[in-house]
Amino acid sequence: MVSKVEMTISCEGLRDADVFSKSDPICVVYSLEGTRKREIGRTERIDDNLNPKFQKQIVVDYHFEEVQKLAFHLFDIDDNNNDVNKADFLGKCECTLGQIVSASNFKRPLDYLGRTLGSISVQAQEQGGMQKAVTMTLKGVKLDKKDWFGKSDPFLEFHRQLLDGNYALAHRTEFIKNTLNPNWKPMKINTRRLCDNNPDTVIRVECFDWNSNGTHDLIGEFFHYIS
Repeated sequence: MVSKVEMTISCEGLRDADVFSKSDPICVVYSLEGTRKREIGRTERIDDNLNPKFQKQIVVDYHFEEVQKLAFHLFDIDDNNNDVNKADFLGKCECTLGQIVSASNFKRPLDYLGRTLGSISVQAQEQGGMQKAVTMTLKGVKLDKKDWFGKSDPFLEFHRQLLDGNYALAHRTEFIKNTLNPNWKPMKINTRRLCDNNPDTVIRVECFDWNSNGTHDLIGEFFHYIS
């Protein structure tokens, strides 16, 4: 029996491989098949961030009662082609897909040349069920001013609550420059990703002030439901 599983990936405490800024991490996921390594997918690159929360999910076929070995490799990307062969290695984690699926919030240390540098968290969600979406248009009014020589550059993050009480990133908006009264573009979010098709699942919405160095300032947050 085979099902498709979506994996949401985040990291903390990555190695800083850049001299005048922070690492620009990307996560590449491989299937380990004997002595061979096959790329399954990769996340987006996040600039100047040692604690990235990747929005792009990795989809993989989950074969029940089979041991599927996976490897998560983190790289610091400094070119627009996302060429990992020219990138700085930040660390890796090897595990099985079964370990991820059986844990509500899989978290492991990252190995960097035999040393532990940072950690990786993976949340798995089985595809299937209703393919519905919610459409939202949000705005902010009189947000807190976080920048010294301007206002704020706000963006929103939506997080789905997991069974263990932790949260997984479901959606991130664009940031809007220099305003305390932002109007974000209308967004359409799959309800399976946002609340696991359960309208009573808690959704945490955080508002941040975007900074080019990756250290985004929290402006505020609220909790809501689809129901």
